[in-house]
Amino acid sequence: MNKYEVNRDRIDKAVRCEPVDRVPVAPCGSAYFARCQGILMKDYVADFDKACEANIAGLTAIDADATQNVLFSPYLLGTQWLSKTAIPGVDLGDDDVWQVVESENMKFEDYEEIKEIGWDAWQKKFIAEKCDNNWENLLPFFAANPKAYEKFHEAGIPCIADLMMVAPFEYFCGGRSLECFFMDDLMDEPELVHEITDLVLASNLEAYRQQMLMTHPAGAIIGGWRSGPDLVSPNMFDEFVWPSFKAYYDLCIELNVIPFFHLDSNWTLNLNKFRRLKEKTFVMALDSKTDIRKCREVLGPNVCILGDVPCELMTYGTSKEVAEYVTKLLEDIGPWGCIIATGCDIPTDAKPENVKAMSDAAHIFLNTHPQNG
Repeated sequence: MNKYEVNRDRIDKAVRCEPVDRVPVAPCGSAYFARCQGILMKDYVADFDKACEANIAGLTAIDADATQNVLFSPYLLGTQWLSKTAIPGVDLGDDDVWQVVESENMKFEDYEEIKEIGWDAWQKKFIAEKCDNNWENLLPFFAANPKAYEKFHEAGIPCIADLMMVAPFEYFCGGRSLECFFMDDLMDEPELVHEITDLVLASNLEAYRQQMLMTHPAGAIIGGWRSGPDLVSPNMFDEFVWPSFKAYYDLCIELNVIPFFHLDSNWTLNLNKFRRLKEKTFVMALDSKTDIRKCREVLGPNVCILGDVPCELMTYGTSKEVAEYVTKLLEDIGPWGCIIATGCDIPTDAKPENVKAMSDAAHIFLNTHPQNG
């Protein structure tokens, strides 16, 4: 097998919780790769050839086994959150990091229009009018992706999370804003929200099916941000969030795509929900707020966990501290069924030597801890 095939096989075995020759490392770190390669953020989000080269160089420097994306555009965030996004070099300084603009971008009356014209038509209209016409802004990004995938394949680095599957809950929490969505919509009009989220879910499932059949992704991110137990009660989660999680998972399994549950914030209280899914078929991608050891305890040895080196450690810690963290983590929850990465993205200001230490510690673990193998 060539390098690409070896790395992909290593990831597949980790997902199935089978023995591997080394613990794989698969970070996400778009802004970090720009910064560590000395590229201004305004150029990184506009020149995709330059961005692709920076991503491959950053991943190659740590001998990464895989990546979570080959390219990134901040305009994607606006479509996922029904919001505007502040762009480096346009709304921000040339080297500032992009930022979603939190506001009540969507009005309550928009729910009725969704019912009248359908989700697809409404979303296209809304994004064109209220989200800086993001679909048009994204055309260069989508056009650059095929070439980027070829370059990553040549570099031997598979992308394991090619598609973002957005829960309807997250769309409206972003577009309506946190306060309006929770207080005015979920509390006052739960039946309407239920109707709308069901409508959006049905539409998304068809769209994601067609996208998967066209692109054959290795994996898909099922995102959980504001739908976690810090903000959502267990009953509300089961009513408004879990149906989309389960439907997206089922679609991935049907089409042989790895489901990655990308769970930002603290999901410790909801870990038991994922026992409803078949073991060895999905990945729990956790940041450092969720108790990763509790995840292993609750879900057992046959569920793959990705994470969770804390961002603050990557920025403010030492290489020794990072290596010690990874080693102790693998002693406690690994080595099988583990993929090492930072919690969510590598922070923009992470020390390159710390990122390298994270990868090195994972890669040498089986050599220094043969009893764990």
